[in-house]
Amino acid sequence: MDATQHSVVSRRVALAGLGAGSIGLGLFGRASGVLAQEATPPPVTGIAVGEMAPGVTRELFAGVPTARAEGHTLYQARFTFQPGAEIFPHSHPGSVLLCVSSGDFGWTLVAGEAQVLRGAAAGATGPTEDLSTPGDDVVLAPGDAIYYEDDVIHTARGAGEEPAVVLGTLLLTAGEPLLMPADMDMPGATPAT
Repeated sequence: MDATQHSVVSRRVALAGLGAGSIGLGLFGRASGVLAQEATPPPVTGIAVGEMAPGVTRELFAGVPTARAEGHTLYQARFTFQPGAEIFPHSHPGSVLLCVSSGDFGWTLVAGEAQVLRGAAAGATGPTEDLSTPGDDVVLAPGDAIYYEDDVIHTARGAGEEPAVVLGTLLLTAGEPLLMPADMDMPGATPAT
C-alpha cells in the first residue's frame, strides 16, 4: 500500500469512528426522533448523513474534542434545506456559526439573541445585525453568516427557489445531543411531558 492509499484508509477509519461516536451521542435529528431512513444508502465516505426534517439534511464531517475549550466538542457540518423545507424550533448546547454557501437561508428567532454578519465570506467583521425580539426573521444570502449561543431557540428554512446550503461550525458541550427540540429541557435531553 502506497502513502496515498494509506492516508485515504486512515482518514476513512478515523471519520467512521467519529461518525459512529457522534451518532451515539444523539446526532441532530436523532435526538428528536426525526432521523429518517434513506431509501438509497449514501456512498461509503465516512461522512455521517441524516435527515433532520423533511427536506432538511445534514452531513457531519468531523467532531473532535478541543483542548482550548475543555468539555466541548468542535463539529464541522453542512446542512441542505430544500426550497420551502423548514426545521422545527430547536437549540444547540453551545456556540454555533452558520455560513451560507449557496441559496437563500431563512432563520427565525424564537428566544434569545443572535448576530448576523453580512458579507462575512468577503472578510467583513461588522457591523452586525442583532436579532433579539422573538419573531425576528432574516434571509441570509451566500457569504452571510449568523452566530449564536446555547440560549437561542430558532427555526430555519430554505427561503429561495434553489436549495440553501449552509456550512456550520459548532462548539458544543461534550456528551449532549447536538440538536434539542424546543420542548426538551437542557441539559440532559429528556423530553418534556
